[in-house]
Amino acid sequence: MSSGSDTHMELLDALPMGILVLSEDLLVRQWNRILADWTGLTPEQVIGRPVAQVIPSLAEPRYLARINPVFSGGPPVLFSPQLHPHLIPCSRADGVARIQQTTVTPLLVHGMNHVLLAVQDVTDLVLTARESRQLHQQALGDIQRREQAEEALQAGAQRLRAIVENTVEAIIVINQQGVIEEFNPAAERIFGYGAEEVIGANVSLLMPEPYRSEHDGYLQRYLASGESHIIGVGREVTGRRNDGATFPMHLAVGRMELGDRVTFVGVLHDITAQKQLEEHLRILSLKDGLTGIYNRRAFDEGLEKEWRRGRRQNAPLSLILLDIDFFKRYNDTYGHQAGDACLKTVARKVAASVHRPGDLAARYGGEEFVVLLPETPLDEARQIAERIRQAVAQLAIPHSSSGVAPVISISLGVAGMVPDRQHNSEALLQHADRALYGAKSNGRNRVCVTRPGAEVTPYQAEPDASR
Repeated sequence: MSSGSDTHMELLDALPMGILVLSEDLLVRQWNRILADWTGLTPEQVIGRPVAQVIPSLAEPRYLARINPVFSGGPPVLFSPQLHPHLIPCSRADGVARIQQTTVTPLLVHGMNHVLLAVQDVTDLVLTARESRQLHQQALGDIQRREQAEEALQAGAQRLRAIVENTVEAIIVINQQGVIEEFNPAAERIFGYGAEEVIGANVSLLMPEPYRSEHDGYLQRYLASGESHIIGVGREVTGRRNDGATFPMHLAVGRMELGDRVTFVGVLHDITAQKQLEEHLRILSLKDGLTGIYNRRAFDEGLEKEWRRGRRQNAPLSLILLDIDFFKRYNDTYGHQAGDACLKTVARKVAASVHRPGDLAARYGGEEFVVLLPETPLDEARQIAERIRQAVAQLAIPHSSSGVAPVISISLGVAGMVPDRQHNSEALLQHADRALYGAKSNGRNRVCVTRPGAEVTPYQAEPDASR
């Protein structure tokens, strides 16, 4: 993430959580306003410094052993508040050490591996849970001092009620039948219902299908067997607002027993902003930093997806692999800055040559580009390739050291096949690469085509091929 990305930084600063981005060499690359407020360290003081100097605990082997695999695309890592409550040591204004939940996710920025640490402050929630347990144990364990215990319990209940009513986390209490008994103001804000509208109703009201229909059966199976995938474990689920809109949320459910009565307490928060940030960063990770079109990773994902779809639907899939002719000579003659400008211009022209929603143009690497054409037979794909070749030539970018044309030109290899179970997507890419080699071997600035089991053949454009 470049230091000039003001929009990205404003987005990170607007999030109600600490955001830290590390490069693979363990240097701090981003440090948002929340972390600055928590630690007293400004972005200027930490960005560019080794994380071992800023947060020594993160450089400990036990943490690096879990964080390092994420750089190369490994699964996200969660440091729970139960086991790692103070990963980034800092305190609140009242002197209480912040209890944190930290998620580490992979992030690709300009082709370089990074990780993003999202740090949530769960201090109030944890302290509230601790206080609730203490009050509950006191009420049950002090029979001989019943009057005093009742007074303490009443005072604690009032305190707990004040916390529940004012916390930013939504808290919902249901009974064994799934009927809502408590619905705090934060839940009202998140779901758009007033407490009086939902208390007495089944909690499935707050769920979209198919979860709504499945919930009561799941609850009864849990009560009968004690087996659960959610009790005591935080997880991401989907909620449904009063207006019918769905949204992602993080939910943790606890079981509470008072005598022979069982209730369930759900604590949740809306993670829409977090998901939007993740999607924004995911899109950034799929774009080439120089040209702005899709990158190799986006192409690899798109090729696999379209290969599977073509195999299911028995539909043709074509691929164009193209290379700027004598680009090294261009860089040597005009300089790397002009070379970068040339790559951007050619990339825009290639991307503009495909129009259907499923088509994908990407920078494959260096001066090489690729165009993925789902549901496109080979004959149509080679016509598209010829149009791209002519469109690039019409840019008329001077190239005095080319050897094949006075302007920038490209060589293109086209391959097509109907995906089947005897081949994989790599076979299509290999055919396109073989066709591209044929275009270069036959003089460059031309299109060559191939299909499985056939020789590479130059394509002779029809007179109207550029229309």
